[in-house]
Amino acid sequence: MNQESNHNTHGHESHVHTVLSNSVEEIQTEWNVSPATVKPKQDTEISLSIKSNGKNMISFSAVHEKQMHILVISHDLSIFQHLHPNYDGEGKFIVKTTFPKAGKYKIFAEFLPDGSAQQLAKYDVKVEGEEQDETVNSDKELKKHVDHLMFELKFDDLTVKQPVLMTFTVTDSKGSKITDLEPYLGSAGHVVIVSEKMDEFLHVHPKDEAAKGPDVEYMTTFPISGKYKIWGQFKYLGKLYTVPFVINVQVSK
Repeated sequence: MNQESNHNTHGHESHVHTVLSNSVEEIQTEWNVSPATVKPKQDTEISLSIKSNGKNMISFSAVHEKQMHILVISHDLSIFQHLHPNYDGEGKFIVKTTFPKAGKYKIFAEFLPDGSAQQLAKYDVKVEGEEQDETVNSDKELKKHVDHLMFELKFDDLTVKQPVLMTFTVTDSKGSKITDLEPYLGSAGHVVIVSEKMDEFLHVHPKDEAAKGPDVEYMTTFPISGKYKIWGQFKYLGKLYTVPFVINVQVSK
């Protein structure tokens, strides 16, 4: 799937080309952000219309209970939002959010038109104000406390272009294993991964969608070497936990 985007303009159109049964279907994604000048902590509406060869696409399949997943990520990778827009039934999706701080953001939209393949559209937004980007540093230890839970991340290997087994292990503050994770959007957990320059995007789902912990396993492949930020999302006792990690993927020796 190739995508061409005109960046840093509000209301732009991007093109996604998908090969379907020996024919090429051109899917256009028309974005609009309101207000046109976005400020930090300001209510902002993001809308996008999906068209095929100039006509509205109407039917979309639900993937993990939603017809569209929107990921809003700041360029310094410090801000992460996983949103689910409302669909008007006529090809347009709308969601409201706020951007916590000034700077550049990239919005990823995942959707599955009926009869087509999974699509990924991208859009850049500039939030006005003085930028204070954070440095992206690899984690020395892949263990994180989020409220009362501990998340540990392990890999069987971390080389580029090779299948990688990625395992999250969830325990409570006393070290006891959590064995009753709840489904989040119909899955044991969702994982979003982006490269440091945001040119690679991976949305990974568990090997076992019904897993309840303490281990939740994923298979993925890192297409290029370098730093990646990983956000794992899990639900426990009715609360959604989002845990971030930064890793460094090397070229295999």
